[in-house]
Amino acid sequence: MLLKPAALLLAASLATAHAATLSLTEKQVEEARRGSAEARLESGAIRLRFDNPRGDSGIRLRPPEGQAYWDLSGGKILTADVENLSADKQLRLTLHISSGKWGEKTFGRTKTGIALNPGEKRTMHLPLLHRATWETPEGIRTPRVLDTDKINWIEFFMEWPFEGPQPGLVDCRISNLRLDDAPAGSPLAVSSIAPVPRGDKFFPFIDIYGQYKHADWPEKIHTDADLKKAHQAELTELAASTRPAEWNRYGGWANGPRLEATGNFRTEKYEGKWWLVDPEGRLFFSQGIDVLIAHTDATKSTGHEKWFDFPVKTADLPFTGWNLQKKYGQEDYAAAFYETLTRRLEAWGINTIGNWGKADLILLGKTPYTLQLTDYNRNLPRVAGSKLKFYDVFDPAYARAMKTLISDRAASRPEVMKSLTDPMCIGYFIDNELNFGNRGSRQTFTDDVLKSPAKQAAKREFVDDLRVKYVTIDNLNKSWETDYADWAALLNRTVVPKSGGYRTDADAFFEKAVNEYFRLCQLAVKGSAPHRLYLGTRFIATDATRKVLFEASQKHCDILTLNIYAPGTANLRTEGFPDMPVLIGEFHFGIFDRGLFSASLTPAGITQQERALAYTRFLQGALAHPNIVGTHWFQFRDQPLTGRWDGEGYPIGFVDVADTPYPEMTRASREVGEGMYHYRERGKLLNPMK
Repeated sequence: MLLKPAALLLAASLATAHAATLSLTEKQVEEARRGSAEARLESGAIRLRFDNPRGDSGIRLRPPEGQAYWDLSGGKILTADVENLSADKQLRLTLHISSGKWGEKTFGRTKTGIALNPGEKRTMHLPLLHRATWETPEGIRTPRVLDTDKINWIEFFMEWPFEGPQPGLVDCRISNLRLDDAPAGSPLAVSSIAPVPRGDKFFPFIDIYGQYKHADWPEKIHTDADLKKAHQAELTELAASTRPAEWNRYGGWANGPRLEATGNFRTEKYEGKWWLVDPEGRLFFSQGIDVLIAHTDATKSTGHEKWFDFPVKTADLPFTGWNLQKKYGQEDYAAAFYETLTRRLEAWGINTIGNWGKADLILLGKTPYTLQLTDYNRNLPRVAGSKLKFYDVFDPAYARAMKTLISDRAASRPEVMKSLTDPMCIGYFIDNELNFGNRGSRQTFTDDVLKSPAKQAAKREFVDDLRVKYVTIDNLNKSWETDYADWAALLNRTVVPKSGGYRTDADAFFEKAVNEYFRLCQLAVKGSAPHRLYLGTRFIATDATRKVLFEASQKHCDILTLNIYAPGTANLRTEGFPDMPVLIGEFHFGIFDRGLFSASLTPAGITQQERALAYTRFLQGALAHPNIVGTHWFQFRDQPLTGRWDGEGYPIGFVDVADTPYPEMTRASREVGEGMYHYRERGKLLNPMK
């Protein structure tokens, strides 16, 4: 509730001579529709507090009285100062704006986020990509442009909450809301992204190195000689670099406590915190990177030949592969690349090969690693007609596939065969970001089962359970408020009842299916590799805090893995959440830079320094959390300018398309690698790593 009526001017001082403050009155400040936020006006700023993040808790700033929209067309950046007033909690907050109507072609929205340690104050920067200057031609992946003279509202809240209600979860002060110019040295100021040329002047827009043609930046490659020069400079740096002083051969804490050494990675709760323990018995925190592969997604050229400023001769354009051939001066560069990558990881303070790492890198045997035994496999049994990303785990064919999963993979993948006896192997993932069917107000998996044909294994299992519980069809009809003639009629009918009795039985069967899935996955790992950790199924963040899913994980997984795309993870917990090890399987931050058209799933301001600081704060939140045993960044390389196979085209790499590192990121990860063990031991959210 808004506690103190007053006029509000969110302005303390101007960031630049061109900044324009945005005046507010208390009538414009509106708490979230369904949330628990309280907003109070204090000394010319908004004091925002809430304990429960659900229901989009936060505030919405409506346009000035008498105006239908905010007009933000006069600035390049929307800026606000935010101070975390909590004495013990890390703050995560996102700033959102939108234009147009949801569902219409012209609808656009954008955001930025921030994580602040207790007592910390920093500035949020949200780039304003005006439709008039940033919209790309039809058919091109466009930046998230907006009609900035018609912004619906300005919002601050916690997007995609995975935190449960907690006293004092958010307590912050928001001040000095303003429109601003780009700070000197930022990508917006040095044309790392630039206004889009109009009409035919836009084409071609991709150069021979896979870079955006219409912008420039200090690290941009213009000639083959640039690639070789950058490579030699980096090799000189790597030659002078040493691994963090406190690491043992695995990247564990050589100078820390010595626990039981088993010759394999395991988990243990030590002095109130969960840890990985390396084969030598040393405490180990897994700082990793996903998709450590030389090159991944090629750019498709068919029908798009005018995009490129060189003659196109093939359907697939593997820009990174071409760049690496030029960089290393040889067509088959893989061996040299992966040897260099091993040295890079050590220099960057990275001690783990995350998911989707290349076999060539793993087989070098120098870095601990995780493996995914299978991603979602559409060839395995599914519930007919269901759109869920899940399986029919009661089909005997599914159980057989799980039983031989490791042996099948070992026969075709040398890194899996090696992992069975390799102490560098931490453990295995099975699947990624499944949709079990319980993301809405109620689970729908059992509905899909009931709609399926009579021969569906899951349906027959469900009916068998019902026969045991009710004995007669009349008893079931009474509970479900249905009129089945017999059990065969239930098998053959595909209409979903709406009664409370059905929902109770449906939820019980859903819980059984979830547990059967995790049980079979656990057996897949432990049956062939009992000494390896089963790392779970890589939940999306909001699934990990759903009771049925985390309880099944506690029963069957050694580690619960979840992918979090948010500024911070320090407050990950909810009622009943198990006391078990947790691994962050994916996270990332991006900004508009080096010519790419999107700032990622979790934008982090406008400079590489802000992106690197976002990385540090995320790691600090994880290190201070008693359950989190590691974080794996997604991903090693920027995605292609025109997007990968599903359209993602994010500047989220430690290196870009030309294999040029982002030094701000590598310095940040190195600092974390050097200080993470003492930081976790202290368990306090302090700004310095050391």
